[in-house]
Amino acid sequence: MDVVNVVVMAPALGPDLSYVSAVDQRVRVIDANKAAGAELDAALGVADVLLFGYPVPPVIAARAPNLVWAHHTQAGVSNLHDTDLWTSSVTLTSSRGVMAAGAIAEYVTAAAAFFARGLHEGMRQKHAGVFTRSGYHMVSLHNATMGVVGLGGIGREVARQARGLGMRVLATRRSVAAPAYDTDGVDSLLPAGQLQQMAAESDFLAVCAQLTAETTGMIDARVISALKPGAVLINVARGEEVNEDALVDALVSGHLRGAVLDVYDGELAGRPPRRELLELPQVLLTPHISGRGDAGNWEPNRRLFADNLRRFLLDEPLLNVVDRQRGY
Repeated sequence: MDVVNVVVMAPALGPDLSYVSAVDQRVRVIDANKAAGAELDAALGVADVLLFGYPVPPVIAARAPNLVWAHHTQAGVSNLHDTDLWTSSVTLTSSRGVMAAGAIAEYVTAAAAFFARGLHEGMRQKHAGVFTRSGYHMVSLHNATMGVVGLGGIGREVARQARGLGMRVLATRRSVAAPAYDTDGVDSLLPAGQLQQMAAESDFLAVCAQLTAETTGMIDARVISALKPGAVLINVARGEEVNEDALVDALVSGHLRGAVLDVYDGELAGRPPRRELLELPQVLLTPHISGRGDAGNWEPNRRLFADNLRRFLLDEPLLNVVDRQRGY
């Protein structure tokens, strides 16, 4: 290739696109961060490579006849399932493993501490106009068990931070065939099929897995009922992975102490959260913000794309290629 047209539709990565142009003199960067309509059509019409963020237009591949490879700035690619990129022959890569893993893991550990150290009860009493020491069922995070559903980039960082607090960490991973111990930063690494067994030992269960056909609804009534009484569910993955009917039932019955949710079922479709998630005092719901707050958290994304662009120009294997059959 004499010239490679790289179209950038990722405003979150910032206006300075030198991390793209510096890769090779053959690279021609087309800034489409603010493009729309005919301007965007013109950019996509010549694109060989696309760097894009969220939200994703439903039609891209049909507007980009020369497109060979597209890189998504997000760790998950479930928001591509309803776009023509997903059904196209374009090679897709994602930012799994580098997408604000530290910040999201801090959200998980803060969520665990919110309930363990009585902050939830303090908030409840404040809203009720009460001030008493009763109702504070406090526990220590030290020696408590954190279960991590999906030991990927974010899950590994959750495990690292949890172990730093003295927690015992269990995790599941789809590619694991048999249990392994004291490996990959966790005390026990289990096959995905042993999710219920892990739940039964967990004081806190952090959902960190990619949304796929297999993981949709996987945190179901069986898993939720298997959780230790008084456990807390923390979801930083996708709302569609949790059966919210079962979750609400477990919260209302008192089986679960609480839930901290950065996502909810229907968010991807643009629906509002269900009423119970907004009204139940033992639920803390946030609008998908767990990855925010780290001023430098986009730099790993820039480095990953630049590395992959070098690989693309050298005809070397790309990192984080999406397997459409697996869904990530």
